[in-house]
Amino acid sequence: MRSQQRRNGGEVEELEDIRSRLASVVDIEPWEVLRVVALLIARMLMPIRKGIAAHWSTKQVGALPTNRFDLFMGKNRFFHIMGYLHFSNTKSPQASIDRAWKIRPVVDVLQRTFERGYQTPPIISFDEATLPSRSRFNPMRQFNKDKPHKWGTNVFVAACAKTAYCLRFV
Repeated sequence: MRSQQRRNGGEVEELEDIRSRLASVVDIEPWEVLRVVALLIARMLMPIRKGIAAHWSTKQVGALPTNRFDLFMGKNRFFHIMGYLHFSNTKSPQASIDRAWKIRPVVDVLQRTFERGYQTPPIISFDEATLPSRSRFNPMRQFNKDKPHKWGTNVFVAACAKTAYCLRFV
């Protein structure tokens, strides 16, 4: 409450103002969630170090064309949806056991989906892989000076020996 008072110059927001602000929020449609995920994948493919908001910039950043993300969704709407997008149950008992419990349901669905579309070959290999990560908030992040990406999360993968297709990882 005090932080809200500081933000509003010492005044507390009235109940009616809060209700009208909440009533003006537009519901999030399923297609909008899909577009948010698509924009996150596009950002992964062409990252900008300045942050995700730079993808809506009107100035050219490197070789990337300007303002492409705005063709699919406005910046404010994207960040509004990202504020509510949550894939995990915060009261899950897995939180104390599994360090990746927040993304585990998404990973499980992806693994089941990819399993259906790929025939497991007779020769597989088990290997260690590093998922690159610069985030300081990643509790599983490790430093490895010998890898191309120095910081990342180590995972163990079962992969096809010929194509290196990742069948499963832990």
